[in-house]
Amino acid sequence: MKTIKLCIAIMAAVLLTWGFSATAPALHDGGVAHCDACHTMHNSEDGKSIIEGGRVGVTGDFLTKGTDPSSTCLECHAGTGSYRVMAANSASINLHPGGDFYWQTKTYSWLQRGSTVTRHGYSLGHTIIAADFDLLERDPNLERAPGGVFPSDRLACSSCHDPHGKKWNNTLPISGSGSYGDQPEPGTTLGNFRLLGDMNYPAGGGIVTFANRAPVATTNGDPETDSNHTDYGTGMSEWCSNCHVDFYAPGGAGQHKHPAGNTSGLGAQNIFNNYNSYVKSGDMTGSAATSYLALVPFERQVSNGWELDPNSTQGPNGSSNVMCLSCHRAHISAFPNAGRWDFEEELLVDSHPMMGDTDIDSDDVLASYYGRVIETDFGPAQRSLCNKCHVKD
Repeated sequence: MKTIKLCIAIMAAVLLTWGFSATAPALHDGGVAHCDACHTMHNSEDGKSIIEGGRVGVTGDFLTKGTDPSSTCLECHAGTGSYRVMAANSASINLHPGGDFYWQTKTYSWLQRGSTVTRHGYSLGHTIIAADFDLLERDPNLERAPGGVFPSDRLACSSCHDPHGKKWNNTLPISGSGSYGDQPEPGTTLGNFRLLGDMNYPAGGGIVTFANRAPVATTNGDPETDSNHTDYGTGMSEWCSNCHVDFYAPGGAGQHKHPAGNTSGLGAQNIFNNYNSYVKSGDMTGSAATSYLALVPFERQVSNGWELDPNSTQGPNGSSNVMCLSCHRAHISAFPNAGRWDFEEELLVDSHPMMGDTDIDSDDVLASYYGRVIETDFGPAQRSLCNKCHVKD
């Protein structure tokens, strides 16, 4: 116990030296964290389990503190605040770019032309398996990743994020996170954006071995807005294709019909001009300097994170490109298929969830569009946000 008290005292002194500033390193800090943050060698301290509700000597796979990989991650990443991805209730949904796994717990329904329409949490995006948090239900219509082979009953946080923060073909020490636009110190490198698995990453213990590098992007803290968002540089769609290969590979029945990726430039047919001019249905008075819409992001084709600006409201140019996350969120959303908006409604004011749906309240509705009230911000006649690029409304 004396040793523990000494460690606490030293830690307190260090925190006082830092002044609790934003420069204090995060747990992972771009690479692998201290091992006992996630693993426990003996699961014992003073004869008691160090895991709340646990038993001495009982741990998860690979001596993890949780029963499974995602449960281990959610030991720290559930709740509200920075780096949290699963809120406990609708009033505290985290409005970060990836989407909150709170939506995985929802099932809501409504009457449409006399018939009941139901949306299940498992249809709203990537549904992780985390037994300790009662996240066990997968989409019964999808045994494997759409366009890929990864089994849906094995999907975990660590299917996409590498908790050890390894970088492909790297011999330099990792000096910081690659998520916030910093430059590496001389003789070092930065970690991948959001600790995403790099080339040769063995997702699911090797069910899928990644063929493409982690993307380049820079982000700020929550909540996501048009002036506080992830600024995407390059490689996101290529990285998504590590699992969803048939949606990206040229040719074949599984090829997606909408181009996305580094070669899918917005210069074709002057789409970038559409984006910059489009404000809402019926309003084309926008300007490039203020046209960025967080609900429809794009890649700037920038290969260094420190050249990106997550506070920028600048729209795209002819070199920018559409990507998977232009329409989808990385984790999950309130809408089917992790849509950034409701793909199944003609007018966005008719999006579900809406008040009157079963098991839905006003906080759910407001959080579904990240605090935006569609009728107020865009108007009652706003149609699909596909029109931000295509202007068919």
